[in-house]
Amino acid sequence: MNIKSLILCACLAVVPAMAGKIVTYTATSTVSQEDANNTAMAGVAKQIKSQVTATQTLTKYEDINDGKSVLGETYRSKSDVKSKVVLKGVKVVPVKADKGFKATATLDMDEFTASLQFRLKTLQQDIAKLEKSARKAIDNRTYSNAVTDLATAEDKVDEYNFYLQQLADVYPLNDSHRLQHSLPEIANILTEKLSSITITTTAEPNFELAKAEMPSWNVIVKDSIGPLPNFPLIARQSKTLSERRTQKNGIATFKLRNVNFEKGPYVIIVEPNLPLETLKKTGLKNALEVPYRVKISRYEIKLSCDLPSNVCSALENALSKKSIFTADDEESTAPELSVEIENTFRGRLGSIYSYDFTIAIKGEKINFFTTAKGVGKNEAAATISAIKKTDFAPLQKQLMPSSK
Repeated sequence: MNIKSLILCACLAVVPAMAGKIVTYTATSTVSQEDANNTAMAGVAKQIKSQVTATQTLTKYEDINDGKSVLGETYRSKSDVKSKVVLKGVKVVPVKADKGFKATATLDMDEFTASLQFRLKTLQQDIAKLEKSARKAIDNRTYSNAVTDLATAEDKVDEYNFYLQQLADVYPLNDSHRLQHSLPEIANILTEKLSSITITTTAEPNFELAKAEMPSWNVIVKDSIGPLPNFPLIARQSKTLSERRTQKNGIATFKLRNVNFEKGPYVIIVEPNLPLETLKKTGLKNALEVPYRVKISRYEIKLSCDLPSNVCSALENALSKKSIFTADDEESTAPELSVEIENTFRGRLGSIYSYDFTIAIKGEKINFFTTAKGVGKNEAAATISAIKKTDFAPLQKQLMPSSK
């Protein structure tokens, strides 16, 4: 017996059942028209999300048995239920109803898929332009522009993949949908260029400041080629103090105000004004540290305090934290100041009393006045509480002409 089997396999083209069709859903609600509208839209989404894309493989065969041919065919199929379709272009129309509210949602699948494909094509073009722009920026040594271009391009890649997934749920993909780019290669080149940058200063190793301002000082930025122009820098402590860009000679000049003066850290950090991840990757995080010292001026006063001794002691202690000290020498020429503290009772909660205070310190050319709130087990404790909360910096400023 001679048996010969010839098996021929052919894959059928897969065409989504809903492509080229209008998908509609009508919903009713007893709540509101908006609820009916939303339910109708959800109905359209549900139809698409439950769309079954069948991949069918047709196997044809021919058996030859004793010279007789028998033709036959079998099918094998598998189904994959797609989901997470983002609907755009759904049209919702209210429908007149005898009772309650009614709406019909309609989505043209041709328009839906065409819109997605147009968006993907646009993103492909945008990414290609950003690649070209980033390469040009690196060649021109405008590295900050290259960083921005790459970050924008990477965001668009994420956006492309998002929309591609939406299209894949309702439309067969092919090679035209494949996103080709060289962003990782460009990113590596940029990292190498940035890693070659050096940031130095002509500033003295230690400034000595008598107030919260620094005299001007220069920062010099160079890359592997030489002085780097138009490079963004930022000077900071706990906050940003100044932003600058280098000039044609690669130099940026800083003159800072409001630096840390009363408490540290007494150091200025200078680094490129670039994203944190870029700074870490290139070793440019905290690229330059400029330390300084603080020379605290001492202010002496003669203080007349007729309040309870513990209150006067608390006041002197609070003033000393602003470098304001009471003079012990009777022959001292320090300004003579008097203090007045008045209060208004606010209330009591259990054993705790609450007061509103006014604190006045006056003398020749000195007129300090402030308000504060204080609580305590008695009036004196509440007064001390208010003194501890008081900012005596304005008094310190008034005393500056007499500082030592």
